[in-house]
Amino acid sequence: MRVNSNKKVHKMKRDPYKILLRTALILAVVVVVGIGVFYLCSVSVTKDYYAKKQEIEEQNAQAEVEFNSRMNELRTNANAFTDPITGDVSTESLPYWERTLDAKTWRVEDEGKTGLENTSTISMERGDLLLGGLLLVNPWHALPADYNYASLVSVGSTSGYQIQVTDSNVRLFPAAYEALFAAITEAKAGGLDYYLVREGYRTNEEQTTMFQNAMEGLSSKYSGDILLAEAKKQVNYPGTSEYQTGFAFRMDLYSKDGAQAYGNKKFQESDQGQWLSENGWKYGLIFRFPVDGFPNENWESKTYKTGISSRMNVYRYVGTAHSAAMRVLDMCLEEYVEFLIDHPHITVYEDGALKYEILRIGGADELTSFTLPVPNPASGYQASLDNMDGVVMAYTYQ
Repeated sequence: MRVNSNKKVHKMKRDPYKILLRTALILAVVVVVGIGVFYLCSVSVTKDYYAKKQEIEEQNAQAEVEFNSRMNELRTNANAFTDPITGDVSTESLPYWERTLDAKTWRVEDEGKTGLENTSTISMERGDLLLGGLLLVNPWHALPADYNYASLVSVGSTSGYQIQVTDSNVRLFPAAYEALFAAITEAKAGGLDYYLVREGYRTNEEQTTMFQNAMEGLSSKYSGDILLAEAKKQVNYPGTSEYQTGFAFRMDLYSKDGAQAYGNKKFQESDQGQWLSENGWKYGLIFRFPVDGFPNENWESKTYKTGISSRMNVYRYVGTAHSAAMRVLDMCLEEYVEFLIDHPHITVYEDGALKYEILRIGGADELTSFTLPVPNPASGYQASLDNMDGVVMAYTYQ
């Protein structure tokens, strides 16, 4: 400030530019400090996140070990019994089956009377369970009258024709399509191409026409019940064909120019056919009708169970838990469903780690809705009617 001659005091005007510059500097310092604090906090949070993530992963790994150990202990105790005279406690000797697949030891164990651990429940309707994938359909077990085909999808158009088909009418249920797509994608990644889906779902009208044509072709030789029996040897009676499930399909190969298909024998002689027959189980697919020397000499003929003696490249979706168990047990679908009736609670291990748990519950034919158990440690489940008065639950552990 300054003082003039009449003693009046006058304040000096501040320079606005200096004020603005000083304010800007202060703000810049605040911003820099803020960024620094944010960066340090971010580094700290990121470090804590990864440390916590690693801790959780270690805890999960330890929990899996403890879970498997606990499950084994529970199974042992559940199948233990006490001698009423001596009081000695011993355990029931339960069967198991092992097989080496892709250098890994797969083991199916009978769990006897052991129950599921820490379960919650789900509600499902009969219509959904019919489409669970394990429904047995053959000359002795017809499709239920309430089987619903509304959710079928076109294999060609749904895949964007990454899967080659004879025409757009080749259809499957989504679970079967997804398993087939995954298998063919993996085969292509390994250099195996030119797969062709020759046939999928077959309508009852189509099946009826085929059966009637077979009857007409044999009518000059047979009549009455004999004619009917002979026709059934060539074509399944309407309602008893795997093609009508929407989960079965017939495979072939096409030539590079797409001009011709290879046929049944050529397909199984090819690398593509052998790969699918040997590896389809990893995706929930089974080779449906093994016969003597087909798909190759390593497979046991199942004609005595399936009733099919023809060489057909037919595959069927059943789900990964069931296809793994069937591969270890070397069973066709008929044998496997019968096996589950005798062994309603089994587990499947891959190199000692619990992979799947399968539980069959009887008395299903009289029900339209179901309350079903799901163990909380399971990461997923598949539920299906088996067409032999049972509901089969398959649980996945990861």
